[in-house]
Amino acid sequence: MIETDGSVTILMIHRLICTDCETIHHELPDILIPYKRHCAATIENIVSGGGEAVCCEESTIRRIRLWWQALYLYFQGVCGALAAKYGVRFADPLQTKEVVRAVANAHLWVSTRSAFLSG
Repeated sequence: MIETDGSVTILMIHRLICTDCETIHHELPDILIPYKRHCAATIENIVSGGGEAVCCEESTIRRIRLWWQALYLYFQGVCGALAAKYGVRFADPLQTKEVVRAVANAHLWVSTRSAFLSG
């Protein structure tokens, strides 16, 4: 993971196997966003408009902003559904860490990592 100051931290992610559904779950700390290299604080800073205060290339800042814009409506929908189903309240506008925790814990995180079988 790349910290806000540009330093690199290596984390050990616990992989847990559910005895009910027999799937593997990853125990992610709050400082991470799934499938992102930069820490949650950096990404939150970028999507909130403060990209000049982070240690990233301009192209990385642009890609993170585009990612957030592309998924924001989906995140809103998931958080709305969770609010209706469980009676929880989310900040308006949605905060990055809050969205990550809610969507990932509901097993609704969109991932581009897929396994394809040929033939």
